[in-house]
Amino acid sequence: MDSQTSNVDTMTSQATPDTSATSAPSAPMSNVPDLLRVGTIPDNTVIDVETDILDSVVFNQTFCRFQLQNKGILHSNSKISISASITSASNVRAFFPANIGVHSLIDRAVLKAGTKTLCEVEDFAHFSAYQSLFVSGEHNKEREAYTTARVMNHEPFYMNASKTGVTAGSNNASLIGQQNASALQKGIQLDRDLDCFEGDTEYQNPQEFGNTVLNNFQMVGYNPQFQINLSDLFPFLKTAQLPLYMMKEPVSLELFWTDRNASNRVCAESAQTYNFNADIVQTKTQMIADYIYYPQEMMEAYAKQNANLSFAYVDYRLAKRTVNESSGRNLILNIGGAGRICNKVFQMLSLDSDTGDILPLANFNSTGPAPSVTLEDTSSTNGSLTYNLRYNDHFLFPVDVDNSARHFHNIVQTEGKVPFVVRQEYAGEGLVLGGQFEGYSNATALTNKFFYIANRLNRNERVNSRGIEAYVDYQTLTAGSYTLRFYVELVRMAQLRNGVLEIQYA
Repeated sequence: MDSQTSNVDTMTSQATPDTSATSAPSAPMSNVPDLLRVGTIPDNTVIDVETDILDSVVFNQTFCRFQLQNKGILHSNSKISISASITSASNVRAFFPANIGVHSLIDRAVLKAGTKTLCEVEDFAHFSAYQSLFVSGEHNKEREAYTTARVMNHEPFYMNASKTGVTAGSNNASLIGQQNASALQKGIQLDRDLDCFEGDTEYQNPQEFGNTVLNNFQMVGYNPQFQINLSDLFPFLKTAQLPLYMMKEPVSLELFWTDRNASNRVCAESAQTYNFNADIVQTKTQMIADYIYYPQEMMEAYAKQNANLSFAYVDYRLAKRTVNESSGRNLILNIGGAGRICNKVFQMLSLDSDTGDILPLANFNSTGPAPSVTLEDTSSTNGSLTYNLRYNDHFLFPVDVDNSARHFHNIVQTEGKVPFVVRQEYAGEGLVLGGQFEGYSNATALTNKFFYIANRLNRNERVNSRGIEAYVDYQTLTAGSYTLRFYVELVRMAQLRNGVLEIQYA
């Protein structure tokens, strides 16, 4: 593998390797297309897809394992279907966290070939909270609400005129006969638009002013069944697929569930009492595996040409630490990566006391430094995080970054896409959130809860033996215990030789 490692070391065209292509240096040139590439292939041929619904071979309330069959090519959009139920107090309005949906049930996801770990994501629900930032509002509204239970769709709330003949409150007495044209606030909306009839008594009960409520099929009490893509569990599958028919070792998928305590798995309507647990339903927890088949002669030719198949992909390593409002100041943390090729680092800070009976996001969020912001107040101040990374004896930024707008810009530069959050949700600025979601005030529950930090390591260098150091200074945290998490994206190499997979870091 020395020659392959040196090839990775000399990459200069981009920070992230092209995981959409595979290589077989010793194989002769052929017109056989790359069957593992996600997307179109330069060939007109018939593709057959066989779908198997697999039950788990091991299942309990802490762990689950699925065993794949070594046939065809595993489609990256194969699904894991999951369902949960409330063991008691089934009348409680319980639901999955609004930002990540059913992903809240998974604590760790592991993909194995034989006894070797191909890919692993720890604290997966927190990892998914960051990845969910980049799912658009319309996608959440029209698709994810039905497939994964993610419902973070922002739309404006309008102040509507009072109905003629209805006694109006003092706040909108002057609006009688006016048009619904003033978008005053933004909040979470689902599959219906809400008018803000503030002050009209007939709209006070049972649904209060601007309160969005979930549909029955999204409530845990109705035992809904949702699904997760394999490519969401293991991001490298977004660009590559597994040639199971070429692998002699058994391929298994292991899921470690989050704690059975309901506040870690689901959320409850505001002011509800937690007197129940949420259990994962075994009979509804299955793997829908799609196996792709090309014409037999093409698959045989591909296997013969790629008897020694190698590809680069990315994996993630987690480093975390517990801090509070005082120990979160002037931190220098070694977050790993020594001797590895690292592409990017992203960070989050979660308040340990955030649970599903306090927030509609449960604990799967990232708290930012608390600002002091009020409308038309010149004494308003922003919260501040001073941040930098140091590796190979150089800082990533010549001057530490402390501006929240620059932090947001760095996420865009790192991921190449914009997070779908508003300013108030990211850094507590803007003051545009209004209305309610399942009884929670959006302005209270969502403010400053999406403050993620991400940076791409831009020098295409292998990290030396000292590793990556994060310089972190949260200057205005509110009191409490927090967990600080860093995810480091590493490059790994996999080689499939005569049906046996060998894995190592690049």
